[in-house]
Amino acid sequence: MTKPDVPSGRSWALASAEILTVGFPFCIFKLLTGVALMGTPSLRVIGWTLVGLGAIDVVFNALNLASLLFLRRRVCGVCLVDVLVRRLERRPPRGDLGVAIDVLLSFGLVAIVIGSGLLARLPSWALPLWNVSVVLNVLGAGIGRVLAALHERRANVARRGAHATPTG
Repeated sequence: MTKPDVPSGRSWALASAEILTVGFPFCIFKLLTGVALMGTPSLRVIGWTLVGLGAIDVVFNALNLASLLFLRRRVCGVCLVDVLVRRLERRPPRGDLGVAIDVLLSFGLVAIVIGSGLLARLPSWALPLWNVSVVLNVLGAGIGRVLAALHERRANVARRGAHATPTG
């Protein structure tokens, strides 16, 4: 079973922005790392696997973005790893282990591509796509943290207001 709805406390607009700044960039990281690895015979299978994983995640993200815009909710899981982890759990899913694994995978791919010099093996058409994905992802992470902090601050103020005693 997947977790299709927008997480509580989050608007459809923020969930849509997350797809644009996290979901699609993670897809690009998988796809382009796969493209770079396909040029090395011993890593070709891993390259094709990453291209396949990235392509499936593009479909998930596109479906969710469209459904958020039109239905104001997600219609499927956020990525294949999340869906698979939720399917493999024997008890009701608790938390976002699949998403966390996907984040680790995506950031690991970025680290490998940059650290190993694979960026130079990407085709020239792919470099702007990689760069835009990195920029969107970094800005999305920063904006997401600020919004989460503001949300928490507003919740704390509301809780304090609910416990205030009348003076006077």
